[in-house]
Amino acid sequence: MAVRGSKRIGGNLFSMACLALMLSLSVAWHVTSPVRCLAAQPTDLSFFEAYQMALESNHEIRSAAEGVKQGDLLQKQAITVLFPKVTATAGYSRLDYTDGTEIDGSTWGINLKQTVYNGGRVWVAKRGAKYTLQAAQWGLEFARQSVLMDLIARSNELLKAEDLLKVSEKRVERVQEQLRQAQARLDLGDTARTSVLNAQAAMSSVELEVVEARKSVALARTRLSNLIGLNRPIRVLVPGLVKSYDEMDLSGLIEHALNDRPDLAQSRELVKITEEEAELTRRNGHPDVNITGSYSRYSNDDVFSPESQIGISLTWPFFQGGLVKLQAKEAYSKVRQAEESYGTQVDGVRLDVEESMLDIEALKAQEELVVNNLKTAMENHRLAKARFSLGAASSLELLDAEEKLTEAENLEVNYKYDTRTAKAALLYSIGALELDVFGPENQAERSVQ
Repeated sequence: MAVRGSKRIGGNLFSMACLALMLSLSVAWHVTSPVRCLAAQPTDLSFFEAYQMALESNHEIRSAAEGVKQGDLLQKQAITVLFPKVTATAGYSRLDYTDGTEIDGSTWGINLKQTVYNGGRVWVAKRGAKYTLQAAQWGLEFARQSVLMDLIARSNELLKAEDLLKVSEKRVERVQEQLRQAQARLDLGDTARTSVLNAQAAMSSVELEVVEARKSVALARTRLSNLIGLNRPIRVLVPGLVKSYDEMDLSGLIEHALNDRPDLAQSRELVKITEEEAELTRRNGHPDVNITGSYSRYSNDDVFSPESQIGISLTWPFFQGGLVKLQAKEAYSKVRQAEESYGTQVDGVRLDVEESMLDIEALKAQEELVVNNLKTAMENHRLAKARFSLGAASSLELLDAEEKLTEAENLEVNYKYDTRTAKAALLYSIGALELDVFGPENQAERSVQ
């Protein structure tokens, strides 16, 4: 009787322990469940609205816009040398002599200077100012395309992170159901305790995955909000492309990039600027011819009389110890340096285009694999789940099928958004990323199927 009583007590304790374990798991699940997490819902912004907001808040855009203003002002300054320079003078003086004589008086006057010839430097400076303005305009265009590319990449990054979070949440639900079935079968004595322990371990792992997925979503939202200049969570859906250069061969893409990339166009203008600066330096040894004139008026007419003069002056620094020649050599060296920098940039652009093309080709090669892999994983999971319900499969087999299904779903999500970003990156690499390459927006569309 004592033995039977001890067995009964031990059985009750075991049942109570199992019940407590299930309650603790249930509480833990409700605490960590994504649907229980209260967070501010993101605001959906239209793609074109988000782009305009990003342009207004982006520091590089503002800086490039100021560069355009400076180039325009510099161009206007260059021709001011052709205008006469008029200055006014005024003064007061007092003279005390040893014999007690005192003389004081005021004077005022106007001076005029008109440049007739300055070695052609004014026209060289005017051309250099024009190239400076054009370089600033190309720089602004490149900054706009860069902001557009960042918007596409960060928007897709957020959408991908949200979809991967949903994949993790679905996996939690599946593992939770497996744990419930394993516990039920354990209570009926139809399976070993290891099935429950395996499911519990898997539950802990997938809950950590959900935490990491939430972290990725939060970071992606912050990056997107910072780009647009908002302090609240947002979501931006990128419209589909209506223009694509995927079918163009690599040589054609590279030629397109060399002709149309705004940063290369800016660099070409910078080379022209250094050429004009070198020419301007060389002309510093040329003579200057100026017409000068002045008129002065004195308050004390008894001592002084009104004075006016007009003349022409020639200034020719024909020898300065070789300074101008050395400065010119230095300036032309900078021209060659700018040309080499441009060549390096061209090599980098070629590599960017080729890399973007290879990324798209690699993604295209994965398309069929991704689709088939997901179908196979779904079917394998369905069969493993059915076999586990019938007791014909172990919990490890079901967990393995579950893990492969999650990997296939993650692969499908990554493929979808990586493809969208890669197509935009190809357009960016050849300088063709403009708003007109996108179709109309459809805010009702969501990428998660």
